[in-house]
Amino acid sequence: MEKNKKFFIKETPILTKISKIIASLPKTQQKIGEIILNDPSKAIKMSISQVAQEAGAKSEASVVHFYRRLGFESFSDFKVSLAAEISGNTFYHLHEDIKIDDDIEKVKTKIFSGSIKILQDNMQFLEAKTLEEAVELIEKSKRIILVGFASSAAIATYAHFYFSVLGFNCYFTPDPHVSSVLTANLEKGDLIFAISYSGESRDVVVLAKRAKPFAKVIALTGSDSSSLSKVADVCITTTSEEMNYRTDAMASRIVQLAVIDTIFTGLAIRKGNEGLNRLLKARQSLSYLKF
Repeated sequence: MEKNKKFFIKETPILTKISKIIASLPKTQQKIGEIILNDPSKAIKMSISQVAQEAGAKSEASVVHFYRRLGFESFSDFKVSLAAEISGNTFYHLHEDIKIDDDIEKVKTKIFSGSIKILQDNMQFLEAKTLEEAVELIEKSKRIILVGFASSAAIATYAHFYFSVLGFNCYFTPDPHVSSVLTANLEKGDLIFAISYSGESRDVVVLAKRAKPFAKVIALTGSDSSSLSKVADVCITTTSEEMNYRTDAMASRIVQLAVIDTIFTGLAIRKGNEGLNRLLKARQSLSYLKF
């Protein structure tokens, strides 16, 4: 880093930082600054590639230079801080803001109402054709490797269990190192089912890229222009109003679970009586665990 290069400390409000330096920035970075200043709520939902494209930048490097000039190490770090700044005293945003002084009754009502709305929105938004394509890829696959970490690991675990119930050859581990080993020797007929709401989780995207050209990739994500979506053969995109990066995207997981249930049921229907028999045997195999 050049000694004469000035960086702002993060304690200064981000929007104030941008306003102070925008006139001195290169033309493309000025456009990036304008995008953020004009609609910061929209900006925190955008991927780095979306910002670069809207600003007319030749590459994502302009966005990288922009957020580093502000003192941030990554685009995610920048968005998290910006989201926290514009949220004020809002703890969580989902349909109706949850405030820091809300009691549990208000929290319950807002969480449940928001989740219902998000499910309804996605029911209209998700295309049956995309889900059908995912079902076909899974049905034809010889081996399914589910990839998802942190909160996405819960979705991957859920999918792994139900796909296994139907007799599919599935693998999943929440450990990125083991996942890397599992995807080291992919063959034709293998399928990577990659889950990342942001679509920018490096450990997920790298493994999905490694799949090509041997294996197919299904992506379950929240952005159809994310790094993950670009390498997917089938991209299932869910939508959510959540935008407060102080907390995780809670309602998006409810939608993703509903997507897995839809795919699972579609696969079971295709298997006909075989699928029904497998479900019955699965229930019977677990009977000894219950009183």
